[in-house]
Amino acid sequence: MTVSVAENWDHWKIEFKDRGPGVPDELKETIFSRMEHLDRKELATGLGLTLVKEIVGECNGNVWVEDRIKGDRMKGSNFIVTLPKG
Repeated sequence: MTVSVAENWDHWKIEFKDRGPGVPDELKETIFSRMEHLDRKELATGLGLTLVKEIVGECNGNVWVEDRIKGDRMKGSNFIVTLPKG
């Protein structure tokens, strides 16, 4: 896993890149929702991503996942968090 932090004028951007099996496009939005995990127990890893989304949202930030290599999910994921400064 690689972690990088970038600073912009008004926010921080933190990226967590891995080389795992990636996240299918159809799950990229739902992996942050606990209710979606209830129907997909084999993919669920607990409440971690749901809590991340809630905490980041409370801080007026955003979180999402992309393919580490654009268009090739099998080469890993890139979880991105942006948080406003101050």
